Amino acid sequence: MRLKGVVAVGVAGLVALGGGLAPSALAQDAKPAQEKGVTAGPIVTSLGPFREAVSVPVLLSGQTIVIEPGGQTGKQRHLVPTFIYVLEGTLTTNSEGGRVGVAGVQYHTVGQAYSDPAGVWHNHSNTGIAPVKYLLLLVATPGATTTEKAKGDD
Repeated sequence: MRLKGVVAVGVAGLVALGGGLAPSALAQDAKPAQEKGVTAGPIVTSLGPFREAVSVPVLLSGQTIVIEPGGQTGKQRHLVPTFIYVLEGTLTTNSEGGRVGVAGVQYHTVGQAYSDPAGVWHNHSNTGIAPVKYLLLLVATPGATTTEKAKGDD
């Protein structure tokens, strides 16, 4: 009788502490959550895959930019690889040089992406009637200068 009492107290203690060993044993046998209701698609780019190679420790930073109708960023160049993804409107990019397909005027609309080549002077503008909004991501080493605005003589 005394042994039955000790066993009963032990079982009651395990149940009071969360069910004893049974839940953890069941958790080990449970299957991991499976993907459900997720759709992934490629990022549409105007120049194909991004070709900027990075082989050092980097920081990824970014911001959303809104350009009102008739507005522009002004002549600038990014000194690090960048990635732009258009969220609203049509972004007009006028680049002064760069690899084939970059130089000149390009138009990027909702859902399209673009990579400003490092060191190429450009101006982003909004020639439409609605605001343009885009995500700008910058890939740089810690403390690096990422963007240079043109001075009067550039």
